Order: sequence, then C-alpha cells, then structure tokens
Amino acid sequence: MLEQLRSAIPIIAYCASSITMTLTNKLVLSGFKFKMAFLVLAIQSLGSVLLLFLASKIGGDIKFRPLNKKDVNRWMPVAILQVCMLYTGAKALQYLNVPLFTVFKNLTIIAVAYGERLVFKTAVTRMMMVSFLLMVLSSIVGAANDITFNFYGYFWMGCNCFASASFVVIMRKTITVIKFRDFDTVYYNNILTLGIFLIMSFLTEPWSNFTAYYMHEDNKAEMLSFVYSNIVSGISGFAISYTSAWCLRTTSSTTYSMVGALNKLPIAIFAMVFFSDPVTFGGVMAVVLGFAAGIVYTNAKNQVKREQPLGTQVLPPPVSSNTSEDNNAFISKLEK
Repeated sequence: MLEQLRSAIPIIAYCASSITMTLTNKLVLSGFKFKMAFLVLAIQSLGSVLLLFLASKIGGDIKFRPLNKKDVNRWMPVAILQVCMLYTGAKALQYLNVPLFTVFKNLTIIAVAYGERLVFKTAVTRMMMVSFLLMVLSSIVGAANDITFNFYGYFWMGCNCFASASFVVIMRKTITVIKFRDFDTVYYNNILTLGIFLIMSFLTEPWSNFTAYYMHEDNKAEMLSFVYSNIVSGISGFAISYTSAWCLRTTSSTTYSMVGALNKLPIAIFAMVFFSDPVTFGGVMAVVLGFAAGIVYTNAKNQVKREQPLGTQVLPPPVSSNTSEDNNAFISKLEK
C-alpha cells in the first residue's frame, strides 16, 4: 500500500502541473488585451531557472552541469528549435481552443516517428500505423466541427507540429553526443531560451503600448491578474520538468508513457469547462479519437521496447523544459 502511494504521488503531481500550465497559458495568451507570447515564454524560462537553482540548494539530488562554451555551442541549435516550438505553440493556443490544439498536437507524433526512423532507424509497426490513422481521423473530425475556423490558428498549428518534430529528433541526436542528464537539459534549455525570448520580446512586441495600458489606474486590477497568471505559469514550467523526472524515477517507463497519453483527456475536459469555447459533439469525438490514438501509440512503442534485446534499446532523451500542452505532449513523446 505504501509503495503504491509513493508511485501515485509523483503521477498526480505531474498531471496536476501539466493541466495547470496548459490552462494558465491559454488564459494568459487569450484572456488579456496584449498577446505578449515571447514575454510569457521568457517568464516561464526565468521561473524554471530560478526554481531549479533553489531546488538544487534545498535538495542534494538535483544537480546540473554548469554553463561552458563548448556545450553552449553544441546545444544552441536545440535551444533555437525549442524557441520555435514554444512560440508557435503559444501562437496556436492564442487562436485555437485547447481541445482542438490537443487533437492536432497528436499529428506531431507521426512526424517524430518518421523523423526517428530516418535518423535512428527505428521501426514503424502496424500498431503505430493504426494509431496514426486514428490521429489523422481525429484531426479531420476536429477540423470539420470547428465552427470558429481560424486560418491563423491552423497556420501556427502546422508550424508548431513541424518545429516540435524537428526539436525532438535533433535534441535526441544531440543528447547522445553531449550525454546530458535530466536537469542538465532543463537548465541549458531554459537559460539559453531565456535570452532569446527577451530579445525577441523587446524587438517584436508592443512594450510601449503594454506599459502605457497597464500603468493606467483603471487597468491595475487586470495588471495584477496578468502578473499572478504569469507567476503560476512560470512555477508550472518548472513543476513539469521536476515532476516528470520524479515520475520517471519512481515508476516504470510504461507507466509514465501511459500517463502522458491519458493526461490529454482531463486537459481537454478542463478546458471545455473553464473557457467559453464552443463544445460540439464532433469536437468531443475528435478529442476521444485523439485520446484513443495516444493509448494505441503508447502500447505500440512499449511493445517495440519489450521486443528489443536487452542492451540494444535506445534510451529516450532526458526531460526538457517548459510551456503549455507543447511541453506535455513533447515530454510524453520523448519517453514513448
């Protein structure tokens, strides 16, 4: 009983942090007047770095490799791809509702699978093909029932799927060279992307209008809500990194993979409850099909792992960093 409780706590913590971050990001990127996506992502990276340093001081088990020029140069392409992934995901969330975002995010898995087949010579089995068909079907059903069709949302979603797949495959390839551990990846991803996000925010986002608007007395209440939401988002970014590593240490890879697949359903349900996005029968069916596709794909990947001879399995990359359903889906795919 005690052993089961020890396994359940990190699983619940991972699910809670993932749901919290997805919903908070949706609020920050669609519920306020200014859509400062780069600023939000910078805050999440900063929060992850600060909390990682704090956790390393409190807990002796949390250690990460200090910055050095050689590793920074080798990791920079990964960081740039992560910026593209997180930014396009944030823009897609700005225009699409969370359930639809979740449905289309599954298409990234197909791109990752064939990218890994090209780079790592991994197999694509019949069961995986079945899961891919379910993913495509769920996307078709979701798009057909999207009564608030938004071209920009679909454009950014397509960019996000491409960027996410490129990031996962190249990151996995880079890790085999650098040999990063869990929190090395978390630290380097966040510290390098923090600078990029801040530069892009100052160059491209309406800071003068943003400050003028929130300095006005009538908007002070909204400003507080904006600040609180970003604080929660930043904490959630680190929480996903930490609870994912915790979950992997205390449960099996199979359990962790299944949690990643099952976690999409409560995220979609919470989004339907808390946001005023229209809920249609077709939209619900798209989420259910995507949920089923995730379970089938997880089982297919775990079956391949079980059939591989001991010592020949390619280890998944360590847990990465921050934001939104991007991060939830991304972490799930790394381990699947």
